[in-house]
Amino acid sequence: MAQALTERLPGADVHCVNVLDHTPSWFRAFYAWSYLFLVRYLPQIWRVGYRFLDWAPGYRLVQPLQRRWNLWIARPFVTWLKASRPDLVVVTHFLAADVCSAGKAAGWLTASLVVVVTDLYPHRFWISSEPDAIVVATPESATVLAQRGIVSDRVRIFGIPIGSGFNVAYGRRDLEQLFGLVPARRTILVTSGGTTVGPFEQVVEALLQLEEVLPGRLQLLVVCGDNAAAVRRLQARARRSPMPMQVFGFIETMPQAMAASDLIVAKAGGLTITEALGRGVPLILYHVIPGQEQLNAEYTVRQGAALIAHHPGEVATAVRRLLEDPSRLEALRAAAQAISRPHAAGDIVSQLLQPLLDHA
Repeated sequence: MAQALTERLPGADVHCVNVLDHTPSWFRAFYAWSYLFLVRYLPQIWRVGYRFLDWAPGYRLVQPLQRRWNLWIARPFVTWLKASRPDLVVVTHFLAADVCSAGKAAGWLTASLVVVVTDLYPHRFWISSEPDAIVVATPESATVLAQRGIVSDRVRIFGIPIGSGFNVAYGRRDLEQLFGLVPARRTILVTSGGTTVGPFEQVVEALLQLEEVLPGRLQLLVVCGDNAAAVRRLQARARRSPMPMQVFGFIETMPQAMAASDLIVAKAGGLTITEALGRGVPLILYHVIPGQEQLNAEYTVRQGAALIAHHPGEVATAVRRLLEDPSRLEALRAAAQAISRPHAAGDIVSQLLQPLLDHA
């Protein structure tokens, strides 16, 4: 969003702020650790909590306490916001959405407030009546907001914003040179998410075994995120593999990696799915966290743009069947392109944020 605002409103003073940077260090550490601990080791607890807090009685019970807690823990952010006196606030996380909504309700935030929901399903934690507009990804999400009493003229369907690099047309030869690809082989991008949740390395191993049944047909681009140990292990494995495999940690070239790929094997994170759809590349989802990722995955599968594989062997079987039936792979690709919204960020700026600023 900051990129799109800077590009389309060159005279604007744009600040991209992580609200967690304005919270105590112990909270930042606990915030990340607790989420990863729950989704890795206690996913059913996460599922129950997610559903309870999205249930109207549960939300009404917790929300007043949650708002007081958020305002207390984010006191430095509130101070910064009051001092900055912005004309417009765009939030892309539910914590900032709640703090800024509280500011609108109390009157100390007079700026226009736009909440951009970055999941395919709008959990109750995202929504309140205070924002001037709530941006959602799909018509289904807009229906959920209507059912929850959000006035329809405040709800806008633009998609989830992604970087402009996912809209660029890259030359095939340039991509092959960038990633060291073999032109005759199909390319599968395997991503771990930033923190490698789920059976990521087992999935990679299952795909490498396809060289025996599909010799000369496949090659892998493997992105391990911040998991340096996984990078070392998989780079060693690549040196022993007859199937070409390039292994990376965190990369800045994800738009190019997706553009180079015929298929993406990933966990069901909202932004990963949106970026893949932005490039019109179908997905196999190998790990689905209960809650928001389950709803992301179910939507994408309903639209015909993805498959869910429940274990590494099933991932390999799905890939083999798609390569043996190119029409099925093409149908997935066409479905991905049909629901793609690669220009969401620019559309939000030109059709929503610019008019709000003009009337400020």
